[in-house]
Amino acid sequence: MKRLIEAVGQILKDKGYTGLGVNKIAFQAGVSKELIYRYFDSLNNLLKAYISGKDYWQPLLTELSVAAIEKPPDMLQLFVTLLQDQFRFFYEEKEMQKFILWQISELNVLMRSISENRESEGAKLLNLTDEHFRDSGINFRPIVALLLGGIYYVILHAENNRSTVAGVDANLEKDREELLIAIEQILTWAWEKAAENKNK
Repeated sequence: MKRLIEAVGQILKDKGYTGLGVNKIAFQAGVSKELIYRYFDSLNNLLKAYISGKDYWQPLLTELSVAAIEKPPDMLQLFVTLLQDQFRFFYEEKEMQKFILWQISELNVLMRSISENRESEGAKLLNLTDEHFRDSGINFRPIVALLLGGIYYVILHAENNRSTVAGVDANLEKDREELLIAIEQILTWAWEKAAENKNK
């Protein structure tokens, strides 16, 4: 099972999602393709097993949602940490870069279900910010959406084309540090501006 899961990651890294066929995975793992069906029942279940072990968001959001509902944390700092850690994780994890490319490149039932589950868990945390932003004229969700999309876009550009975005090169450590600072600045601006607007 471990060899099959590792084979999925290696193929994603080397060939992208187009290489993820039953025969290719079995060959990469050095086992019979029948073992995919014996251990996982289907290719989709094997891919789910791989993703559940690699995805930054799924286990983290589930854990945070439960903890935050029981004892609400400093929500601004929580979101700063979440998005900065997501940036670092996505930059380091080449397989997850390929996975996200797959997720946004084609309509796929498996990718859609993973995305919907992530959204459902993320909504529980975002719901905890509603009171702070209510009647402030600032909608926090689009800000988070743009930051997440920006993280993916800037890193994928740097990785796949070795190119910059607005003169920023995520391949350079100094530029990555500037991007991490910008994430905190944007979230802090939104948080403080909402409080200011409500106090007028």
